[in-house]
Amino acid sequence: MAEEILRIDNVSKEYRMDGITFRALCNVSLRIAKGEFLAIMGPSGSGKSTLMHIIGCLDRPTEGKVYIENRDISDAGDQELAKIRNTYIGFVFQQFNLLRRTSTVDNVELPLVYSRTAPGVRKSKAKSILEKVGLGDKLRNFPSQLSGGQQQRVAIARALVTDPKIILADEPTGNLDSKSGHEIMEILNQLHREGHTIVLVTHDANVARYAKRTVRMIDGTIVSKAGKT
Repeated sequence: MAEEILRIDNVSKEYRMDGITFRALCNVSLRIAKGEFLAIMGPSGSGKSTLMHIIGCLDRPTEGKVYIENRDISDAGDQELAKIRNTYIGFVFQQFNLLRRTSTVDNVELPLVYSRTAPGVRKSKAKSILEKVGLGDKLRNFPSQLSGGQQQRVAIARALVTDPKIILADEPTGNLDSKSGHEIMEILNQLHREGHTIVLVTHDANVARYAKRTVRMIDGTIVSKAGKT
């Protein structure tokens, strides 16, 4: 059995608004193996985004436990969670989240700036990863000079630059045409073949087909965990 990289045990998440308690996750348990390509699917309001925030160390559970490589991070403080995110998680978002007035290579370098990597090392690494995703000739371009598909490639490169344990992709094709979306999914598929752990959050069944296992959510609970044979 593959080594486990992340475990969620009996996690619930509640939010309070205007004196009303809303339960976004209800007693969810999930295991993610090292090198796995997992899709989390569900309609709006199903809890998949909340689960993504828990996996990505962007939020803490109200109840239950979260482990990364058998390390309990359930009660980690804000600074510790930020350090865990920078070390373990590479994020790819639907909106790309690139700095508009910053060049491609500088956007990719940014996580290494936060981790205080030497300037020469981070520049070299950013260039190498941009070449890997087919943007070696766009190092000095700004996001406004790139297509949507190219911007998402920059976002993938930025996610990879810290050598994360998990790549967390939230609706990575949501703002792209079908051709660009297919190209992005092929890049993620290749990264999986190279051994990366990928967690994909999507409502699109065609996108989820790239994953080797699909978790389906409804009303804050996991209703199925199906893998490919």
